[in-house]
Amino acid sequence: MEGEWGESDNKRKARFYRLTTTGRRRLQQEARNWNRMADIMAGILDTTPEEA
Repeated sequence: MEGEWGESDNKRKARFYRLTTTGRRRLQQEARNWNRMADIMAGILDTTPEEA
């Protein structure tokens, strides 16, 4: 992430942040990993006792 100081809509000093290109790639990878884990957990939770 990158940040810089600026002025907010109400004229107060504020820090504004944005993702860098590297940060955006990392976020996409982490989201894919999270979705894989969520799919695995959903598969486990959808099993019946006989399947376990």
